[in-house]
Amino acid sequence: MRCALGALLWLLASVAIAAEAEHGDGAGRVAVPGLAAAGKGGHADTDMYSPDGADIDAFGRAVGVLQRYQAALVRHHATRRGYIMRPTTCRDLSGVFPGFAQRYVRGAARLIARLVGLADEAGAHHRTAPAGPRPKAVVQAIESVNELAAREHEGALFVLAEMAMYGRYGADVDPAAAFERYQQLATASGNATAQYMLGVFYATGLGGIEQQNSLALLYMTLAAIQGHTAAEATLAFRHLSGIGVPVTCGKALGYYQTVARKAIRYYLDGPPLGRQMPEYQVRLADDNGGTYGVRTGPYSLHKVVDRQAFGELLSYHQQSARDGDIKSCITLVDLYYHGHRFGPSNYTTALSYARTVLDALFTGQGELRAGLSQSDASMAAQAAGMYGVMNLRGEGTAVDTAAAQRWLVRGSRLWNGMALNALGVMYRDGIGIETNMEKALQLFKVAAERRHLGGRTNFGLAMLDVSPEVAIENLKKAAEGGHIQAHFHLAELYAGMAGSETQCRMAVASYKFVAEHGDWLHSPVPDATVAYQRGDLGAATVDYIRAAEMGYGVGQHNAALLLEAAFRRAGAGNSAGAGNSASAGSGGGAGNGAADDARRAWPLFGSRQAHVQQTLAYWTRAANQNMPDARVKQGDHYFNGWGAERSAEKAAAAYTLAAEADANGLAMWNLGWMYENGIGVKRDFYLAKRWYDRSIEVNEDGKLASHVSLARLCIKYLWAWASGADVGDSPLFFAPEPVAEEREEEDEDEQAHAAANEAEAAGGGNGDDGADGVLGGPAGEHPGDGYEGDDWKQGMGGDGDGDGDDDDESLSGNVLFLLLLVAAGWMLLPFR
Repeated sequence: MRCALGALLWLLASVAIAAEAEHGDGAGRVAVPGLAAAGKGGHADTDMYSPDGADIDAFGRAVGVLQRYQAALVRHHATRRGYIMRPTTCRDLSGVFPGFAQRYVRGAARLIARLVGLADEAGAHHRTAPAGPRPKAVVQAIESVNELAAREHEGALFVLAEMAMYGRYGADVDPAAAFERYQQLATASGNATAQYMLGVFYATGLGGIEQQNSLALLYMTLAAIQGHTAAEATLAFRHLSGIGVPVTCGKALGYYQTVARKAIRYYLDGPPLGRQMPEYQVRLADDNGGTYGVRTGPYSLHKVVDRQAFGELLSYHQQSARDGDIKSCITLVDLYYHGHRFGPSNYTTALSYARTVLDALFTGQGELRAGLSQSDASMAAQAAGMYGVMNLRGEGTAVDTAAAQRWLVRGSRLWNGMALNALGVMYRDGIGIETNMEKALQLFKVAAERRHLGGRTNFGLAMLDVSPEVAIENLKKAAEGGHIQAHFHLAELYAGMAGSETQCRMAVASYKFVAEHGDWLHSPVPDATVAYQRGDLGAATVDYIRAAEMGYGVGQHNAALLLEAAFRRAGAGNSAGAGNSASAGSGGGAGNGAADDARRAWPLFGSRQAHVQQTLAYWTRAANQNMPDARVKQGDHYFNGWGAERSAEKAAAAYTLAAEADANGLAMWNLGWMYENGIGVKRDFYLAKRWYDRSIEVNEDGKLASHVSLARLCIKYLWAWASGADVGDSPLFFAPEPVAEEREEEDEDEQAHAAANEAEAAGGGNGDDGADGVLGGPAGEHPGDGYEGDDWKQGMGGDGDGDGDDDDESLSGNVLFLLLLVAAGWMLLPFR
């Protein structure tokens, strides 16, 4: 029954797609995304029309058909995956049942919904287009575009390049074909987007193109000269990190400054208080709670919040708001105003909930109702500030400066930071009221004292000429909270006095923040996220690779995650030496047939070797930008030989850095296992025990595995001691009582500093392509060896005073543990 229903739905969707592609007069000139003036990413350099009027009309009709077909495909995928449908919650349905049965109904409904969701998701990420042939109108449109491309029509070349690059219009992702089209376009017209994409190809090896940093730099520079923002950001990151070029802070500063100034101009060109920030940049690993799952590290999630859980939470607050719960109303105001990963902003709804709060807590004369608690008064102030700001900016309603002033004054009397700052902007800029800089400064000062980020920024800017120290202090505090304008002005100040490397890097850090968070016009991350959500993994991976080359930590993390997933799907996840085989997927003299097979198996990079090398490069760059668990992934790749020669020593170095710098429990457990078995490091039962203990401290959910490991370690120690092997100088293998907390923190800081220095010396900070530029170290000299002999052990928490008091306590504890272990073995083991 389910199969028949699925087939019927597929048939109806196919008919709808064909109808949308067939119908429509296609008249007029259709703009091609990426070629229109002021288009996303800086593609304003190309006239897509040829001089021939017939070609212009043919191209417009063809592109119109293709765009309608692509929109139909997107809707088809979204509907299949449930992304354009409002989630139905169990609570909505359970109300018709008696109270005693509602709990069981909700539980059963959740289980059924989960099973159906799993069935629908199965295989969805492998799909890029509905099965079956394209409609006749679409085939004819593609043929028309091909004919125009043969005459070097710029728009047609661009359409075919994007079609192959992202798998549009039902095509498969084919980077090699896209490279040829971009090359044609760049040669024919000097198109900046085509030059930028050629730079991406040469930088990454996409499509099996040989990586050549010199050509990547050449094409990126040519595109940047024409003002292509993505090319400028890519060049900035490469100069900052030393990828294919020497590390040059000055050049990185120049490029990041250009991108940041574009971003801040666009930000200030919006309504009062600046444009709304772009959507949140999603780490794909968060869908599973973290890179290694839920509760596996200090940065992993304790619970996965999926679309269904969000829908249930939203439904709960909506019902509570209908029942008069003011706190739920405030929650919904914030949620609908700022948006959520699973729910976009809706200013009209946010405004209506804010109005509900105001009606409940204010009288008709604008005074607070009598008898309100402090919590209610705080919520009233927040609602007044939000309502005033939305009227000032025209969000969810027409701009009404009178209403804005009225409610901002009421919010300011209740010391709401948002209201104080917005009212100050109205006085400063003369919006609906007479300009009064004295009142504006006073309001900004009070908003800054209330720790409002915008208030701190505006107060700091107002005080720049009067008191630079106060100004910089307020800008720094606002920047720490993530305010984009504060970051920009700090960067401008640092850039003006960038006489040292330190000042230069401080300026670059703030410019980079502005460039990556104010990326309305040049970021590939939103398109990548949407492609991933509808199941187009090829298009998503390409866009995340572009973001990774531009220096986005999220892009590097997500690109590495998707590339690694493709590696495992291909059945090579457990292949020893997959990355260091000279002939792995490269053809290796086996003829063109073998090379073609490799390109089909590894469509993005043409060979398994290039694929895993680029995966390792992105994990390394993400680790260097402090992305969660990326350093552990880097160690995994070295340990298994994925993308580089197998090296347990380099794996131990990566795990040590992750354990010391990030307090990563998985890295600590891995180090304990390596010290226990003498793999990559010298065998040391003492350090193995210490790392297992620390893993328990930071990762409570891993206690069982760590305790089992400790029991195994005890048995190994006893066997080694009985057989006369070297087991170290410590009493048994157990660590004495830890040293004072202050001393331990100092020792850990020294070890982390030593690890970072060794990583930098080995090239870890560069994050260069492939296996180059990743941290390494010889056996026994991994990062963290800040001590020698007993001093090293002392730094890991040993006593080191030589008095033997702690040793006696440890010995008594060891004897008790051994007696319990023997008793347990006597009861559980089947002796005969």
